[in-house]
Amino acid sequence: MNRNRLSILAVLTMLLTPTTGALALVIHVPAEEPTIQAGIDAAVDGDTVLIADGVYTGTGNRDLEFTGKAILVSSQNGPEATVIDCQGTPSDWHRAFHFNKGERESSVVQGLGIRGGYFTYDFGGGILCEGSSPTITECILEDNVAYHGGGIYCADTSMALIVGNLFLNNTALGT
Repeated sequence: MNRNRLSILAVLTMLLTPTTGALALVIHVPAEEPTIQAGIDAAVDGDTVLIADGVYTGTGNRDLEFTGKAILVSSQNGPEATVIDCQGTPSDWHRAFHFNKGERESSVVQGLGIRGGYFTYDFGGGILCEGSSPTITECILEDNVAYHGGGIYCADTSMALIVGNLFLNNTALGT
């Protein structure tokens, strides 16, 4: 092959080969995905799951797991407008988020109201971090109950970045 053909072949190969540096997406809940967990599941590293105003309850909107992804889960208009109501009770335990797959500071929860988490004999009524260090910022954690860490509990080697949050009426039942 001559040099011109090799150059053309190289350019075509570069243009047609998929790259790993794909553009980040914004996944809208509930417009594009019906639940917060469905949005998280559809996301890949670098994506944003943007949650519209409303109160989110039930399966798929509580007991949420990032599964190790470096994504942003955020409200559209702040924690007063977008609330995860875990609807936990002494006999039906639920929390908003459980980080346990080695998430780091690039796994971010931002601007959500988190209420009604309840774990009588466990840790982290609102959010539990186990061996993970996510970023939790600009949230309101209210009326969550757990044995330890009514609002947020960080266990094992967790060093979560918890900044600019408001904690209201959370209860730790343990001593």
